[in-house]
Amino acid sequence: MRFAHAKRDRVLALDMTPMIDIVFQLLIFFLTTAQMAQMARTNLDLPSERGEEEKSKDLAGLVINLDAQGTIVVNDATVSVNELEAMAADLAMRTGPASASADPSAFRPLVRADRNAPAERLNGVLTALERAGVKGVRIGTSPPSDKSKGGS
Repeated sequence: MRFAHAKRDRVLALDMTPMIDIVFQLLIFFLTTAQMAQMARTNLDLPSERGEEEKSKDLAGLVINLDAQGTIVVNDATVSVNELEAMAADLAMRTGPASASADPSAFRPLVRADRNAPAERLNGVLTALERAGVKGVRIGTSPPSDKSKGGS
């Protein structure tokens, strides 16, 4: 009788191919989305100011980039002030008091203006957002460097 010996010869084989495929698919997905998120941000020279101490948990429904030439860029598309106002009005209506969230300040777009952008153009963007019914905005800044803290 060789029952004990037959039990030792049996090998448990796990096929790792499906798990490796899934890991590679996840890796490709995260690399692609990270690259797309980076491309959505226009490179701007933001003003160096201390921002909010408390990090906001809600995401901006609209990110408005204003470059040094005064061009308004939303989602990699150049838009006019009138188009921006229409977009903001649509989003403010969807997230305003008539929607499920009764908080009127629920929609606070993020305005990222280059430090060399014309002030007149920034005022035009903020006025268009106000006309669209936006109750408040967030202004994008870059944190000040350590050198400016300990200076004169």
